[in-house]
Amino acid sequence: MDRLLNNNVALRIIALVLACILWLAVHAEQGGSQQASTGVTESFELPVRIETSADEVSVSQVPTVTVRVTTSLLRLPALASDMMKAEIVANAQDLGPGTYTLHVAAINMPASVRSYTLTPATITVTLEPKVTVERPIRLSVVGAPSQGYVLGKPQLGAGVVEISGAASSVQSVAEVAGVVDASGLSQTETKLVDLLPLDGAGKAVPGVTVTPSAVAVTLPVTSASQSVTLTPAVTGNPAAGYAIASVRLEPTSAVEQGLPAGQLPRGGLRVPIDVTGLAKSTTVSVPIPLLPGMTSVSPAAVTAVIDVEPSAVATLSNIPVTITGATGVRLIGPRTVTVTVTGAQSAVQAVEKDASAVQAYVDASGMSRGTASLPIQVHLPAGLSAVSISARTATVQTMP
Repeated sequence: MDRLLNNNVALRIIALVLACILWLAVHAEQGGSQQASTGVTESFELPVRIETSADEVSVSQVPTVTVRVTTSLLRLPALASDMMKAEIVANAQDLGPGTYTLHVAAINMPASVRSYTLTPATITVTLEPKVTVERPIRLSVVGAPSQGYVLGKPQLGAGVVEISGAASSVQSVAEVAGVVDASGLSQTETKLVDLLPLDGAGKAVPGVTVTPSAVAVTLPVTSASQSVTLTPAVTGNPAAGYAIASVRLEPTSAVEQGLPAGQLPRGGLRVPIDVTGLAKSTTVSVPIPLLPGMTSVSPAAVTAVIDVEPSAVATLSNIPVTITGATGVRLIGPRTVTVTVTGAQSAVQAVEKDASAVQAYVDASGMSRGTASLPIQVHLPAGLSAVSISARTATVQTMP
């Protein structure tokens, strides 16, 4: 070491190296300070918001502008997030329909931006009158409920919506459509469905506004298995001299799959029972028919107990004629009629003892003021039919 320190050449080399290091450090610091003082420049592509009057709308594609901003090196990391608040606007208010060249301006620029330029400085826009019309909603359902459940008719919160925009765009809207997913549902649910304006080819129409933009859709989901009442429906006629006294089904109900409870017939599921040519009581097995939408029914068949009796005829006198369907109407005449009935012997004998179950009436619903001649109708117990009636019409009159 002492030899090195006493060597003038070595000391000169060391001094030269230290001087170079010091020179580089000083100039690097000066260069950084100069860059910090002059700033850095970044470019951003921003869309232009065109401000129009309430009764006008732009039909031009949304233009973009290149914004070159200068900021300090220290603020550069936050510049991208700060620029998210900036907007480029073009004022087209109070202009009528037509094509215009408008200057663009920047608003809400970050405070850290020292300067900026906009390229291009102008844009060309075309304005058309704004129109508003109503359109119905077409709802499509995709997916299916969980196994063992069925989907009823979807219920929309609104049947029509308003679409507004340029006249040319609105005219191209053929329908407003929404899609709702019913996959895996096991109970009734309400979903918010977005609405989309579509043209005749099923493509989205840009530049129009749908109000409301979404609609609530209720998807009624019920169990696929429902209990349904079975009702006999007699067809055909028994042998001459005989009548059907009664028809009973065993069991009187079944379990069907496929139709929700709300779509089942109110009077029950009708089971056809053919009595053609029967001359005695009998028991038969009858298949239960499936209505459209039903996938199965259990049991698949029922037992029909058919009671056949000799037929009989009876003439019932002094059956009072009544008025239904209206008030303030009086009967002029006839006030009673004679009805001849036929049917199973037991049923005929029952009305011969008590004819109160036989009713003769006229329906005055919808009658205007004055006097009218209305047909006399007869209501009979099950198993009986009217052979004749002494009067076919009755005269009625509205009261003053």
